[in-house]
Amino acid sequence: MPSLPVLSAEKLNLRTAIGQLIVPRASGFLLNHQRLYPHWELDWASLERAVTEYGIGGVLLYSGSLGDTHLKIEQLAALADIPLLVCADLEAGCGQHIRGATRLPTARAIGETRSRELAYQCGALTAREARAVGFNWVLAPCLDVNTNPDNPVICLRSFGEDPVVVADLGSAFSAGVRSEGVLSTAKHFPGHGDVAVDSHLSLPVVERTRQQLAIEDWLPFERVIAQGVDAVMSAHLLVPELDPDWPATLSRYVLTDVLRGKMNCQGLIVTDALTMGAVSGQPDLGVLALDAGADVLLMPADVGVCLHEIESAVLSGKLNEQRIYTSAQRVLDAKARVCGPRPGLLAVGGPEAEALHADVARTCLQVVRDREGLLPLSPDGSVINILLVDACLASPVQADSPLLRPTSPHRTHWLEAGHEESYVRYLLSQCDRDVVLVHALTPVQAYRGTNALHVAGEMLLTGLCAQARPTVLISYTNPYLARFFPQISTVINAFNDSRPSQDAVFARLHGLRDCTLTV
Repeated sequence: MPSLPVLSAEKLNLRTAIGQLIVPRASGFLLNHQRLYPHWELDWASLERAVTEYGIGGVLLYSGSLGDTHLKIEQLAALADIPLLVCADLEAGCGQHIRGATRLPTARAIGETRSRELAYQCGALTAREARAVGFNWVLAPCLDVNTNPDNPVICLRSFGEDPVVVADLGSAFSAGVRSEGVLSTAKHFPGHGDVAVDSHLSLPVVERTRQQLAIEDWLPFERVIAQGVDAVMSAHLLVPELDPDWPATLSRYVLTDVLRGKMNCQGLIVTDALTMGAVSGQPDLGVLALDAGADVLLMPADVGVCLHEIESAVLSGKLNEQRIYTSAQRVLDAKARVCGPRPGLLAVGGPEAEALHADVARTCLQVVRDREGLLPLSPDGSVINILLVDACLASPVQADSPLLRPTSPHRTHWLEAGHEESYVRYLLSQCDRDVVLVHALTPVQAYRGTNALHVAGEMLLTGLCAQARPTVLISYTNPYLARFFPQISTVINAFNDSRPSQDAVFARLHGLRDCTLTV
């Protein structure tokens, strides 16, 4: 891939060198009023100032469209004296944040295929489209081993519960990203898989022994570090076995002694977002993270304040000046590898991308159990469809979804989080058909604090169990729901709520394709 000459950090003044370590968040849309999260996303005037006055090293973009984001990145590039690192959390393809690009299945869906080739292709496609839009840094893959089924924030973002599977598929995805001349990021070190608290809200405490960490959590990170991964993202969590006093992001032992030293990580060490509740209340947050060994500060609450605090810490002797220049050189080295010409928007989308998504969706589909032999559904039977959705989000099921096709006499109902008990009782009274299909589409996402179904959904499923109705539970977003409802005889995990996954579910329900039975 085309690259740039390596710049020397020693030629930068202190303020400019510090700026290279700061990466704030902005919207991928062009206009200020289009920002979906204005509290966290810089408006254009603030972003322009961050680039021209503070000399930030890059920008984290959330949401956007192909045209808007491409143009915005071009505008930012024209303002910058030093090329920018432009990154995004593209764990599920470029379409995860950019409208018009390809949305790929979740990491867990890829993990369930057990195919390194599919994982590599997904990583390569993600990076190819990201680079076409203007990104040069993908904040993926997520290498957390999801050993806690109550994990409220990782869940489908992980390739699975087996460290070997996560290492195999995660390293393949990372290699795919890097094959397209884009930086790849392994996250969240030292492992965010065994938590029941969302670090966006508060600080999780991971009570794991050093041996558990080494055998389970660190295996995937060691694999990608050996491959030469470009960056590792720290986790905002406390691991008393490693450091009883400081969260990993602020722990010199975790970042410098273990990650940089013992594991020989040569890439960038980037913090998770510094606005997250687990660490956001800590004074001098940027100073502490750099002193611990971080190279890049992701999403500080205030760029100007962060830069001033770091500069003051260096001038007062609180923070070693060489730390700044060492990290700045790592940033410049990374830029030299990826800040070259881009292919343009013609590299986005197409039938090959759609086929890849469909292939993963079909391969990963999992029948957890079918004790009463309800699958495939009888063509002569009657069905009631109930879709459990989040009232605050647009439903992934559109009007032309196969899940709504009238293949037999049936009714369809939507059950949202805000529905009252009286409506749940009404739905239960309507469940007089041969089979009840319950499609669980409530997402597991940051700031929600739980991966459980909403109350109305739990009431419905509990009622169906009490009535002993023939029920098929299809879980699209949480593969651990089956454990709460053992009376439900038939359970399918789709690991994704996309249209290709809906197609795969429809096919399995009606016996149109074979699917592996996994107990």
